[in-house]
Amino acid sequence: MTAIPSYILSGFLGSGKTTLLINILKYCKENHLKPAIILNELGSVNVESHLFEDEQVFELLDGCICCTIQDDLKETLINVVKQHGKEPVDLLLIEGTGVANPLELVETMSSPSLLKYFDLQAVISLIDANTYVDNQSIFTSKTIRNLLESQVKGATTIVLNKVDLTTDKQMAKVETKLAKYILEGTKVLKASYGKVDIPVLLEKRISSTVLDNKTCKCNNHTHEHKNSCNHHQEHHIGIKTMTIQDVPSFTKKQLSHWLKSLPKGIIRAKGYVKLEQKQGLYHFQYSSNQIDVSDQPQKGVIDPCIVLIGQDLDTANIPEGNIIII
Repeated sequence: MTAIPSYILSGFLGSGKTTLLINILKYCKENHLKPAIILNELGSVNVESHLFEDEQVFELLDGCICCTIQDDLKETLINVVKQHGKEPVDLLLIEGTGVANPLELVETMSSPSLLKYFDLQAVISLIDANTYVDNQSIFTSKTIRNLLESQVKGATTIVLNKVDLTTDKQMAKVETKLAKYILEGTKVLKASYGKVDIPVLLEKRISSTVLDNKTCKCNNHTHEHKNSCNHHQEHHIGIKTMTIQDVPSFTKKQLSHWLKSLPKGIIRAKGYVKLEQKQGLYHFQYSSNQIDVSDQPQKGVIDPCIVLIGQDLDTANIPEGNIIII
């Protein structure tokens, strides 16, 4: 069985990972490539599953695959291998949560039991050029600052996204900040709406070495190398999700007003809502103070809900307005 070319998609909340993933899938379809996708969400609901109805998707919910549900990721990767044996896939795309450390995902995929099945090609990190510098000051937590740094240092390819929302002065500040962390040889691509040269994006940028021995000698001591995650949920401090259910209907204007009244610590919002005088549920996304509501109602969705992702979420800080918080 040939190893599956694999890619990790990383990036902070709202940076545009899902949009980039959709662009990659369009390229795959045009070039008759069959992908497998692992989607990870911090919450219990994946409100973007409708975007991948025709794809082979493995969902991991209620935690981050780099630590809290790392074993679930390993089990899912084994399931991908089993499926690959029945119906081969051409590549694997792993979209981590916005608070996943890509270096830890690389460690998981480098486990001896998985190494021969997956050929890790690149770690692609997205950066929201419009908010990257602001996030350095908004988030005073050292843990989150370290995470933002790790998502840059752990990348072999960086997509500097949302450049259309960024002034020349902002861009200069972003590039100055990134220069402190970007490792030599890292490819940097600028994009709007996640539109990049996909063949360049998918170029192999990771060189892997496989050792047969289970032990190695360092400083004249022989020991086994084992994966560890001693920090537990350390890099999740301050980042939480909140799911709001039983949501009444809105006008688009009301939805926009409510989202923009949320505390600054809320980085991302998404979900399904009813729009007044319209049938069905409509998908929306909110990040970088920008709101996108779908034009067409979604199929197969039963209950409206809103998922908020941010720092130190507290129901007391969420404006009720026309929304009932359960």
